[in-house]
Amino acid sequence: MPSIDPSSPPAPASTGGADQPPARDRRLLASTILGVLWGTFPGLAGIYIIYDLESIAKFLQSDPEHGFWGFVAVFVLSAGLGLLPTYAQAFLGGWVFGLKWGLLGSIVGFTGGAAVGYLFARLVTGGSVDHWIDRHPRGRVIRDALVRGSTLRTFTIVTLLRLPPASPFALTNFALSATRVPFKLMLLATPLGMLPRTAIVCFLAASAASTGATSIKSAYDNTPLPIFIGGIVATVIIMMAIGKIAERALQKMTTA
Repeated sequence: MPSIDPSSPPAPASTGGADQPPARDRRLLASTILGVLWGTFPGLAGIYIIYDLESIAKFLQSDPEHGFWGFVAVFVLSAGLGLLPTYAQAFLGGWVFGLKWGLLGSIVGFTGGAAVGYLFARLVTGGSVDHWIDRHPRGRVIRDALVRGSTLRTFTIVTLLRLPPASPFALTNFALSATRVPFKLMLLATPLGMLPRTAIVCFLAASAASTGATSIKSAYDNTPLPIFIGGIVATVIIMMAIGKIAERALQKMTTA
């Protein structure tokens, strides 16, 4: 019979099997899956709105008042949960409700969506991503440079992260939540950063709908080809310029 040394510490209690991963690792796995889904799914789902634009527009226009608030509510939940992209929903808003109300509804929609996405990502990730960053010196330095400075600096960086047209909304919510950017600060910076690109999308949609078009195809048919192509080219140039300005400003902020 083996002897037992009374001075030796007791063996740790079992937590459910040697092959069971720690809770933090499970959180990190869930965080990884959520990040992948939010980085890919919204862009694919947005194609549906553009494809079925005519049917969706008719449904919303059948009762404009309820249709508007229904549009906002769906925008908040679908953007926040990473189901639909903001650009497609903003286009729908401009198409159905015009520039003024389409833009207003989109601002409320993506601001509410940012809150939902941030809180949902926090629920899934907990502190797992932050702990993972803490274990990697380079990641910790980058994280701290981005979000652990002054309030004004962090607010400016979050605004610049939201500004580029190519900035994925759901994935940015995930990153801001995982790195624990202050919630109120994120909520204030989001509409400021996303306003320019959203205004452009709503303006394009409202302009196309004003021709009497009921779909993207009919908008193309109702618009002279030079104007149609010129509008697309001008939009691309403006969007690229916004992205470049944000990129350069962000680079200066993070290397200062």
